[in-house]
Amino acid sequence: MRPTSTWLLTLALLGTSALATPVTAQDAAAASVAPKAAEGETQAGTEVVTEVAPEEPDVLGHDALAYNAELLDELLERSTEQTIKEEKFAAASGISGGVILLGLATWRLIENDPQSQYSRGLGVLFMTLGMTDLTIGVFAATRIRHEERRLHRWERAREDGITDLELAHFEGELQASHEIRKRGRLLVRWAGLTHALAGLMVLAYTPFPDSLSPSDRVSGYVIGGLFFAIGMGTFAVSFRDTPSEKAWNEYTTRKKPMPGHGFQWGVAPSMSRRGAGLSFGGAF
Repeated sequence: MRPTSTWLLTLALLGTSALATPVTAQDAAAASVAPKAAEGETQAGTEVVTEVAPEEPDVLGHDALAYNAELLDELLERSTEQTIKEEKFAAASGISGGVILLGLATWRLIENDPQSQYSRGLGVLFMTLGMTDLTIGVFAATRIRHEERRLHRWERAREDGITDLELAHFEGELQASHEIRKRGRLLVRWAGLTHALAGLMVLAYTPFPDSLSPSDRVSGYVIGGLFFAIGMGTFAVSFRDTPSEKAWNEYTTRKKPMPGHGFQWGVAPSMSRRGAGLSFGGAF
């Protein structure tokens, strides 16, 4: 009976080990596949996050160029319209004032007796100022303003697509127009002051000539007062900025900085074995 029991025990152990071996292989395979699957899922998740990550807007590049172009377009159109209106008014005033002064000059120079020196002096004064006003008025009415030509060129450039170089070119034109109009206001200021002084001269000399009739004396006071009032009004208005000056000042205030246009600097703490301090850095 012992040999039989020994064989049975041996067969039982072999069967148990055979059943246990496949289970262990499956568990090992599952255990090795699970980390790989988890790693794959982690990589896939990382790739998805990378694809949907938002990009930083190019504020100092294309966005700044587009914003400055829109701003310049608005200011150029507005300043051109306002300049045309102001110069039309100036042309009408110059022509009408010049014609009136030339008429007064003719009346004073060709009148009959008494032909006083005072009357002739008024005639020469009216003739000089009348020719000046008439010339300025005709010039303002007939000339093609550079603001109009600049606006036409700007519109053509916008149709083709504006570049940073072209934008800088028109910025320079607007700045040059600012300087020209600023100096033009000085001419208007001195012209107004000249008219005011002429009015004062008429008012000052009107009482003295004994040969003047009462009507001539009254006309001298009226004309002198009008000259002085118009001259001082023109002198005061000349301190107001022109549309081109306002446009340039507004543009420099509202425009966005372009890449490479400007200077940036910063301060950072610096420490070493020997001590501490501050470090300065800048970029053009």
